[in-house]
Amino acid sequence: MTQTKQRDGSIPGSKLLLLGGTGTGKTHAIRSWIKAGVTPFCIFTEPSHEVLGDIPADKLHWHYIPAMKVSFGDMLDSAKKINQSTYEMLAKMPSINKEKYTEMIDVLTTCNAYRCDRTGESFGAVDSWNTDRVLVLDSLSGLSIMAMNLVVGSKPVKAQGEWGVAMDNLERFIYKLTTDLQCHFMLTAHAEREIDEVAGGTNVTVSTLGRKLAPKLPRFFSDVVLAKRDGADFTWSTAATGVDLKTRNLKIANGITPSAEQIIDTWKSRGGVILPTTPVVAAVPSAGR
Repeated sequence: MTQTKQRDGSIPGSKLLLLGGTGTGKTHAIRSWIKAGVTPFCIFTEPSHEVLGDIPADKLHWHYIPAMKVSFGDMLDSAKKINQSTYEMLAKMPSINKEKYTEMIDVLTTCNAYRCDRTGESFGAVDSWNTDRVLVLDSLSGLSIMAMNLVVGSKPVKAQGEWGVAMDNLERFIYKLTTDLQCHFMLTAHAEREIDEVAGGTNVTVSTLGRKLAPKLPRFFSDVVLAKRDGADFTWSTAATGVDLKTRNLKIANGITPSAEQIIDTWKSRGGVILPTTPVVAAVPSAGR
């Protein structure tokens, strides 16, 4: 459940989880926030931001954190350890090159002090932003890899406890972004078919770590929307069957125009106000004596 506290006279921004297959327009939809009067500040975990390169840098900011920051030398070292170890030996290893896999720490560092790759400007902590901004995290797939890498590095055999630590860390992070930000938040995710352990059968839900975490994530968001493509036509759906969807700011329907403008319009009608964020003021060095 998202937070309902008010700051500066406005309800908190909307929280959108946009899932869909590859090529369904999830990243392209980021530009629709600009039309809605909200400036996107993106954290990319995969190199998909090239589709937004035509937008002026002052209208859309991004920071790119690749899903793996290791050299071929580090990969070679990992490969040798794997080659020289049995499955049992690998299972007992605490990690492989764990200290090299700092991507999740980089994501948290960016949230604590956002710096735009395009302009070089610093924009402070994302939990200090107001409703004139939307934090976009693209995508959950890369973030999930980072959360696991934080725990085991490149270790190929993960113990059940290690999966649990990674999932808990990821869940806590997403919970923070959906319940404690005044700004808007959008998370993109790839879709995956999972077994429904409650009702039986299968459901389409977000692709993330393990079967236990995926069903938990939609409840944190105000809107969970499926991005679809039929030929050259891109649409959103909040009514597709067999998919974990949710809507507070969109109508329940198929064939919805893929735009955040509708979300912002409904959010405004319920008391939302687009309020400016106080700019980050750089410290002025004191004069020498």
